[in-house]
Amino acid sequence: MDREIHNDAAWPFPRYANHIENDITPKDQAIYVPSVSPSHAQMIYDGIINATYWGRALPKGVTAADLNFLDPANKLFRISHVMTSAGQAMKQKKPCIISQRDRENTLVIADSGGYQIASDKFPIEDDSDRKKVLDWIEANADISMTLDVPTGPVVKNPTKYRFKSTDECLSATMQHLRYFHRNRTPGKVRFLNVLQGNTPAEADIWYKTVKQYKFEGWAFAGRLRHNFYELCRRLLIMWHDGELEHTTHIHVLGTNELDTAVLLTALQRTLKKRTGYDIRISYDTSTPWRNLRFNQMMTLPTFEPGKMVMGAVDVPEHKRFLGSPLPWPWPSPIGNKMVMGDYCVTGSLTSSFFRDRLSEVLLAHHNLGALCWAIATANRFFDIATIDNKFQYGRPEGSAVEVIDEIFKSGQMATLERYKDTTFNRLRHSQDFDDGDSGRYWDELF
Repeated sequence: MDREIHNDAAWPFPRYANHIENDITPKDQAIYVPSVSPSHAQMIYDGIINATYWGRALPKGVTAADLNFLDPANKLFRISHVMTSAGQAMKQKKPCIISQRDRENTLVIADSGGYQIASDKFPIEDDSDRKKVLDWIEANADISMTLDVPTGPVVKNPTKYRFKSTDECLSATMQHLRYFHRNRTPGKVRFLNVLQGNTPAEADIWYKTVKQYKFEGWAFAGRLRHNFYELCRRLLIMWHDGELEHTTHIHVLGTNELDTAVLLTALQRTLKKRTGYDIRISYDTSTPWRNLRFNQMMTLPTFEPGKMVMGAVDVPEHKRFLGSPLPWPWPSPIGNKMVMGDYCVTGSLTSSFFRDRLSEVLLAHHNLGALCWAIATANRFFDIATIDNKFQYGRPEGSAVEVIDEIFKSGQMATLERYKDTTFNRLRHSQDFDDGDSGRYWDELF
């Protein structure tokens, strides 16, 4: 992540305080929060406490402790915010870098595991099951989603999904909300009320129904979560309803696109400027780990007038790279210390792959570092463009940044409507519905 450059009172963007001393996360930007693979979190911890765990040498100049990106003393690469899913992590009984973290210098956002629960991978039958989820969240997290039932599969996989309508999803979610609201420990965790819905009309009904339960913030999920017109519309409604008064945090589930990152930063700044409320925005994906399934490595971001995207390619994997001193091809904190022989190792006799579990952990570490750098760079570009009003990259997003401020300055739905076709529908994600929560959860790789 980027670092604070200085503490000059003339800093042009509003900053947000948190409990983390010397936090490296920029306090004036929306925060990317990686959703960490529980198995990888455990392997990294095991590698630290057991010197022979990996069974081979790490890259030259890298220690097992360097792989722990949550360690505030880590000189290689450190982040302060991560996400974990209760639906998966509750099954993990061994310690890991998340459960053993320095809580004074880190912040964990928990997903409640609603997707696994709705898919019968982790069924909730009664209040005793809800208690297990709530107890785990309060023991491990600082911020958490409330327990929800996703609506996306109602449209995407109706024959395989346990819930057959949005109404059924909402009814089950309300049972979970009632339990959480009545049984939570006040002040222990900041809870975010999850918003779902496959259409704007469904989203309106969902919001009007769940808002009776007051929590500390909101999480945007489902098929509308990337649609910036719908996001701004919902926030305007919340503002008019007085719902932002008690909101400290907003989270957008399942996104790490560079264009979305800069727009969420602009939205966070605008909310502070125009409403006066100190609301932090965060967003997450498991992309650094999901890419392992396809053996893909992050490359470099592309910044052009019409787009901002992060690149990824297949990792070079061949027996010719066994023991190779050739440098790892793409930059990152760990990648800058790797050679191809650190990744490509002899596999089993029955495998066509030339990698092992350390290879996978190194690749995920590289992907995380490269993605965080790309997001920080995109925000830097937009910081400059916001001041000089010259959006050389991501011009559709640049137009939206200006419009978002105008919308919340007016506070009027009519201003939002005026820019729906001319600005918001020109954004990469705002014309179509998203794929629901498919990027919100993922199966374990090991």
